[in-house]
Amino acid sequence: MRVSSLMLIACLVIVGCADSVVDKADIVEAPTAMANEDGLGDTPATELDAIETTPATELNAIETASAKDVPMTDKSTSPQYNELNDFEKHVLLNKGTERAFTGEYTDLEDKGTYVCRRCNAALYLSDHKFHSNCGWPAFDDEIEGAVTHLPDADGYRTEIICTNCGGHLGHVFVGEQMTEKNTRHCVNSVSMNFVAADDALPKTILSDSAE
Repeated sequence: MRVSSLMLIACLVIVGCADSVVDKADIVEAPTAMANEDGLGDTPATELDAIETTPATELNAIETASAKDVPMTDKSTSPQYNELNDFEKHVLLNKGTERAFTGEYTDLEDKGTYVCRRCNAALYLSDHKFHSNCGWPAFDDEIEGAVTHLPDADGYRTEIICTNCGGHLGHVFVGEQMTEKNTRHCVNSVSMNFVAADDALPKTILSDSAE
């Protein structure tokens, strides 16, 4: 009877020890499994702490440093052309067109010079102007070198721009037999300013390429 009691006690002790070993194994392995699921199992705790405790000022410095590396266009040497209102920008810069028979110079017959509204470059003389009944100021000639002719985006017309600043003037047409020169510069009034013959011409604001 005593021997049986001793054997029972020994069995209980062995079972208890086994349970203790299993519990410890579970405690050790569980955190490791959880860590691997998060993808952080191989990352030392000290590195994780370093990431979390990085000052915000250092992170901001990293972001702004890349922005400083992007070169910015220096406009300090660009010519300061005449200020334009929205409609003048629409025509001169965006190649727009004013409505026919609305321009202030369509029927003007005074003696003088027509200059670019954007840069003051002299473009046409009043002697070049004629009545074409097209709805816009018409000229059959230009001041030499003042106007540049370019193929228009529409593929069949010829655009005319101010040689100095590139402002859009209108279009030129040849072969209409309206004058002896057989040429018609159809120009937006808003692209020009008129300077009377007795007045001094304004100083041309030269483009960078013309300086």
